[in-house]
Amino acid sequence: MKTTPLSFWASSIALLHVPGLHVLAEPTITSDPTAATTTATTSEEPSCTASLVTKLCDYPSPFRAVASSGRSHCWEWCNENQPCDFIIFLPHNPHLGDGTCWWYPGESFDESKGTTEGCGNPYLEVYDKPVCEGPSTTTSGACAATASPSAIASVCDYPTPDDDCWSTCTASSGAVDCLSQCAESDDCSYVVYNPRGETNSPYEPGTCWMYPDGEYNPEDAGTCGSEGPEQYVYENVCPKPSKASTSLSSSTPPSATGSDGDSATAEADGAEADRAEAGDIEDTASAPVALSLTGLLTVGLAMLL
Repeated sequence: MKTTPLSFWASSIALLHVPGLHVLAEPTITSDPTAATTTATTSEEPSCTASLVTKLCDYPSPFRAVASSGRSHCWEWCNENQPCDFIIFLPHNPHLGDGTCWWYPGESFDESKGTTEGCGNPYLEVYDKPVCEGPSTTTSGACAATASPSAIASVCDYPTPDDDCWSTCTASSGAVDCLSQCAESDDCSYVVYNPRGETNSPYEPGTCWMYPDGEYNPEDAGTCGSEGPEQYVYENVCPKPSKASTSLSSSTPPSATGSDGDSATAEADGAEADRAEAGDIEDTASAPVALSLTGLLTVGLAMLL
């Protein structure tokens, strides 16, 4: 009988419906199509509250004034920029709720410096130290103790680290950030912070000098002039473990002796045997399917001839 192209394709299509072979043509479902998809949401900013202490008409100028979208943002900014024991909010537009934050780092509120006279309605809102919930976002970074650093010395002309700032000096936003960098470093004993602002305040941006070892030596410092100190020295209050102790502890392998060790070995051998047996069964089961497929393809080719 002469085989036409139509009958050949009909025979080929029929091969797909042979029992036991239709599985080869079906796609494999790798996930549950009915599984619900959820998106985890986290708060990007902590939830802060603060108590209103008083309202004033005037108070000494802040160290820094920051534009703010509202009171809650002002409290969060205080929490993120330590040290901050109080914050003053200056409202702008009562409908929008925006204003300006007055920041006084390292200071405590002194009511005697303020006045309620000179304006019909006191507008400077003084809030105490905010209390915040949620993840900490303080600039102290590696160690909470660096959030309110206390200088062990205020000096001038202290020498740079031994490498002449080749790898031990960095730009910094302030003493808090400088000490945080030291705490995050693998080797840092103490730091000398060099502010670059007009007031030489440790809360101004400047340069951070990190000393990998040793201790601060007051005899190496120079004499300050009438303008006061230009450098602030801080000890690393959160040093990392030394590399020697870390490598020693990590190089000691856990012991696996006695009955527990024998049991673990037996379980590993049993699991290996199970995998080998499963592999043999899988190969044996797949062999007839492969042979059947080959035979059917041979029949199809014979029909063409």
